[in-house]
Amino acid sequence: MATRFDLVNFLQRLLSLPTAPFHERFVSSFLRAELRNANIDFLLDAYGNITAGSLGQAPVVACVAHMDHPGFEIVEGGVERVIADWYGGVDPKYFIGSRVVIYDQESGAVRTRGVVEEISKNAQGRVERMKLKVMGQVEPGDFGTWDLVPFRQRGEMIITKGADDLVGCAVILSALKELKEKGNETGLRGIFTRAEEQGFIGTLGMIRSGSVSPTTKIISVETSKALAGVVLGGGPVIRLGDRAGMFHHQMVLFMDYVAKEMKKKNLSFAFQRRVMDGGTCEATPYQLRGYMAGGIAVPLHNYHNQGKTRIGAEGVHLKDVEGAVRLLVELAGRMDEFDTPITNTLERFETSWQKYGARLQMECQGIKGSKDQGIKGYK
Repeated sequence: MATRFDLVNFLQRLLSLPTAPFHERFVSSFLRAELRNANIDFLLDAYGNITAGSLGQAPVVACVAHMDHPGFEIVEGGVERVIADWYGGVDPKYFIGSRVVIYDQESGAVRTRGVVEEISKNAQGRVERMKLKVMGQVEPGDFGTWDLVPFRQRGEMIITKGADDLVGCAVILSALKELKEKGNETGLRGIFTRAEEQGFIGTLGMIRSGSVSPTTKIISVETSKALAGVVLGGGPVIRLGDRAGMFHHQMVLFMDYVAKEMKKKNLSFAFQRRVMDGGTCEATPYQLRGYMAGGIAVPLHNYHNQGKTRIGAEGVHLKDVEGAVRLLVELAGRMDEFDTPITNTLERFETSWQKYGARLQMECQGIKGSKDQGIKGYK
């Protein structure tokens, strides 16, 4: 198992990379290099999604995270003022006057910086286009994000320009590496997708192409807005659902069962449970297509960089990231127990029925045999 130093070092290298919807090439290249170094099989599909681990057979469970973060693409270049298309869900109130950084589309190096001067919105009120004032030459196809700190560790907190969902990618890759070291490679597959922030485009490509077996169980691994009842540092969240709806009950029962078993063995392990409806995650498109899906969330500070009054860096707690890795590894190792929690629950129901079911039948017979409308002794 990786040490905390290893995890922090890995997060620093990954989170410092530039990314935006349709511009995930630098994150993708990094993840593929890490997979090669760990001797983990992977393939790149027609949409640029990465599938890693257990490629020789249908996996039991696939964990999904996306390689992009809300950002923009330059569509009209220039020297002083340029036009960009915006991708991702951020409230329009945050845009005007906010600073941005623009990356060279080929090298990923910082090309220049600028500020948002104007925005235009679609019929749903989401920002679609921006006019930027920039301090240097910008070319069409260059891309950018908010001008925020790439990476900083502050105690137990990791502060970054975009944790969503590179932290999810880090959790999955860390779990794959640990399972590889343990010789348990057949139960878990990692899927790293593109353009999630613009409507699950990479995920929809995978579903439409049939590249994920219908029998595969799906776990979305996402950094998700820390809502009331969820504490940063309180452990990973077993996600009962997202903004679109609830997840499959059997997935929730299994994840809850495994987490409780982990807690029995190690009291330091912590986890949380909640409907994380601050946004919609990749479990939803899979579930709507008939897959059995669930989710694990790492609580996120400043979701989509939306601070109290202005754009701010996102933040996650190291304990939550570490706990998410541990939970994924344990889930993969106990997939043969997938039916255990539902069997236990049904047995508990049956025990209750055997003990009290006859009483209701007897009382019902008493009602039929009585002229009184009430039940004797029933209040």
